Amino acid sequence: MLAAPPNARIQASVPSYSIYPFYNRVTELDYFTEKFSGEVGFVTVLVGPRNCGKSRLLEELLRQYEQQNIGPLFLKVDARFTPVRSPDEVSKALVSKLDSGKIERIRKSIGRNRFISLLTSLKIKVKLSSSLPFFKSDLEAELAKELKEDEGKLEPTINKFDKILEALQPLPRKPVIVIDEANDLMDWKEPNPLQPELKQLLAFLIGISKQKRLMHVILATSDYFLANWLTQVGMTEDKFRVEVLGDLTEEEAEKFMYGDGVCGRVACWGSALQAVVAGPVGAIIQGFEPEVYIAKGGEAPLWTDVQWRMVLERITTSPQHAVLASELKEELGKGSEKKGSEILLSMVKYNLLALRPPSTLARDLPQEVYGSGKKKTTVVTLPLPAHVWAAEVVLEDLKDKEKDKDSGPQL
Repeated sequence: MLAAPPNARIQASVPSYSIYPFYNRVTELDYFTEKFSGEVGFVTVLVGPRNCGKSRLLEELLRQYEQQNIGPLFLKVDARFTPVRSPDEVSKALVSKLDSGKIERIRKSIGRNRFISLLTSLKIKVKLSSSLPFFKSDLEAELAKELKEDEGKLEPTINKFDKILEALQPLPRKPVIVIDEANDLMDWKEPNPLQPELKQLLAFLIGISKQKRLMHVILATSDYFLANWLTQVGMTEDKFRVEVLGDLTEEEAEKFMYGDGVCGRVACWGSALQAVVAGPVGAIIQGFEPEVYIAKGGEAPLWTDVQWRMVLERITTSPQHAVLASELKEELGKGSEKKGSEILLSMVKYNLLALRPPSTLARDLPQEVYGSGKKKTTVVTLPLPAHVWAAEVVLEDLKDKEKDKDSGPQL
């Protein structure tokens, strides 16, 4: 079972090096710590709004995993600093993250004899008959050298990683790989338009997780379109599960805003509020002008300003500001679910809306918003509570302008 609600543990959970005392992801920390102690399963697509604490949660998981010696290997690739938009970039990212410290950890986890067997499986010649001792560091250097030889080539790199993971398979705790900002994969480029190497990468991630259960795989993103993109490029929905990190609960938001999160560092509350809502207001307004967007992924926006207004009105007037996706598809498509789905996904693709499948991690939405009875389904929200506030302001302004126009000049 997961730990109790985090409020009682917030202060105690904050790392000593933290600049800010506010940290609200304790339950999620416990969830993934427990997950990493168990059996490997689906690829996890971890979605959450910008600045919701995803990256900090992942850093804390890495810190705990290594300091508490939870398992043999934790690789974290942050696409903001380590690009993953092409086969050679992914290969280089994997090799660079498997540094000497992690190789040493692998050797210690499986022991010298099995480590030598791993080297042999990679066709690395180990000169054990030499009169001089073959030091442990030499063994580790041989593996690092072997990985470096094919750095920049995706297929041999993932083949070698596969052998490393197979060597770790007998261990009770499995390794972990996290790709933070995994939405960068959606900008993938390779010479062949059929993208065989992208398919190979996805097959590798599926193979080491759901198929062979060798490694926990986490794809973290703030782009709610990533899950849909994965299904388009070959990772079917039965291979991954979406987990959503919701925004702050009301109690946490109050602590964050009035404590050290925002107002504790900003002298003027008005300035703090403007800083928070400036971006969302701009995004809501821009949604009324789909023609000004630069085509994303080769596809221009599919919605109209009238449809955007309808969606905003539905969300801002709905309980918890969440609407069943099925209802919006029907309204947008005027009876054609296919057309409605295309329009809705276009809004998600351009980061105007968030698709929120049921998730045990999302504490900002009650379970009843996902539908009545046992069957729960995806809902649609705006990306952040600040977007809801912005939408209400923009809609009110539109109504005022329409009212003034209808009243006309008084003679």
